[in-house]
Amino acid sequence: MFKNQISNLIFGLKSYDFKWKFKLIIATPIMSFLILLDWIIKWVVVATMKENDSKTFINGFLNIQYKINLGSAYGRGDYADGLAKTVTLAALFVALLIIVFIFLNDKKWIITCSILLAGGFANLLARAWAPATIRDGQEIYGGVVDMFVWGFDFLGSSGYIFNLADMWVNIGIGIGAVCFIIEMINIFKPKKQKEINKEVDKNENKS
Repeated sequence: MFKNQISNLIFGLKSYDFKWKFKLIIATPIMSFLILLDWIIKWVVVATMKENDSKTFINGFLNIQYKINLGSAYGRGDYADGLAKTVTLAALFVALLIIVFIFLNDKKWIITCSILLAGGFANLLARAWAPATIRDGQEIYGGVVDMFVWGFDFLGSSGYIFNLADMWVNIGIGIGAVCFIIEMINIFKPKKQKEINKEVDKNENKS
């Protein structure tokens, strides 16, 4: 019985439509471009600024402040003692997205996952080369370079500091929410259409 299950699994994987062509030609280039763009911005900031330096980028809208973030997105939990946990969770997040990406075969969800993966992967790899930051007189590696701060205050937004990779993750979540709404519409639309057709049939029979 166990051999039959293995055989069925192998057959299922062989016959499964992984959409490799779409992933290689469309999704992977998008992912690569987003990762590269994020890394270029980080490199420029590190090369031209010192940590905690700040500049006005778009007055009243967006400022630049170079900071090595030891925590998660938007500078949350920026503590050295939680660095290992942050990196571990980030690695698990990326690993899970890779698995999901491999098995997705709906194009809209593939694009969504590729944007999320670009953000998570860019930040995770960037921690390997980011400069050290000083905390309590000690040099600590493993942080991620953040640089953007909103120039306005909406629900505490001016206290957030982030990078492009964080934006990719948020954009991916936003697109995912839209995709979910589309899926829900597609699920309930046929039922509603059937009800409309029944109503039309009833009216025709009465007449």
